[in-house]
Amino acid sequence: MYQEASFKTEQVVYAHTRSDEADMEYKMHCHNSYEIYYMITGNVEYLLEGRPYRPRPGSLLVIAPGCFHGLRVLDGNEYHRIRLHFAGEILSDRERELLLQPFGKSWGCLEEQFALEWYFHAIEDCGSYGKDLQDIAIRARILSLLACISAIYLKDPRRTYGAESQAQEVIRYINGHLGETLTLEGLAERFFMSKNHLTALFRQATGTTVARYILYKRMVIARKELDLGTPAAEAASRAGFGDYSTFFRAYRKMFGCAPTDKSAMELPDMDKSGDF
Repeated sequence: MYQEASFKTEQVVYAHTRSDEADMEYKMHCHNSYEIYYMITGNVEYLLEGRPYRPRPGSLLVIAPGCFHGLRVLDGNEYHRIRLHFAGEILSDRERELLLQPFGKSWGCLEEQFALEWYFHAIEDCGSYGKDLQDIAIRARILSLLACISAIYLKDPRRTYGAESQAQEVIRYINGHLGETLTLEGLAERFFMSKNHLTALFRQATGTTVARYILYKRMVIARKELDLGTPAAEAASRAGFGDYSTFFRAYRKMFGCAPTDKSAMELPDMDKSGDF
């Protein structure tokens, strides 16, 4: 059984989902949008930048752009959740400063937020509105939701995270040095472990290899730069690609088109993206 009520605009994706299909494989991905997940029921586990997290009913998971994450459904009991994606551009500069603090630079969770379900249903109602009215209503209701989340966060800014791990240290280093040369050999030396041990540790924590993780995260940066109008060669350089030809080949393999093609698809899930 799979049921979903959803709608999509240029800057917002909303989905209210019920499913009883178990899926023990993480579907790893990341987006250039902000994401909010509200957990209603289910036995699931998220993997967020190498940290596992099992949300309880009423948990609110907030994920910043570029955070590498995935989900697995652990059994056939009903998994019931609400998902909201929105572009930062929907907010003014002052609103971003005030309302995006709970997202930090990666992710966080606020538990036992049952009262927020009303806000999501108010956004869901916008799916039946005409476009002009819909744009106004969606923005107003997202602002209300973010204001409520921010008030909760500022009252108690301690956020729930998964357990710290050695792999997390490696991931944090990679994310902070994507513009520099990164190799498996260099990382293994820096963290005092063999290449084989690092490879096994990293795959266990993230579901992928060090090289594919680095490439994927750099491609996220490049896509963001391209969306902002940055020339392709400069976008590749800012994302940490050593030369444009390497970037071009990887981009074409991942998206099936050249970096200058504005019709490129969304970033693929890691498990569907092939050996790039």
